[in-house]
Amino acid sequence: MKKAIVLTLAAMFVLSAFLWPSRAAANTPAGDCFDSYEECRARALDSNQGWFRVAIMLTVCDLALGRCLLFK
Repeated sequence: MKKAIVLTLAAMFVLSAFLWPSRAAANTPAGDCFDSYEECRARALDSNQGWFRVAIMLTVCDLALGRCLLFK
């Protein structure tokens, strides 16, 4: 089960790094990246999901912030 979780998170990371269009994030100022990140975290923490889904949502928020800052 742990291997499945690790493989799922690794696949999400690879897919987010290569499949999301980087052109949209190219003109985004860093302040907008952090605003979007805070909104994403707030939505994830306010959701009525289980701890595992919240953890996945927070991971996606972290990946989106990293991608936004990397390709800004």
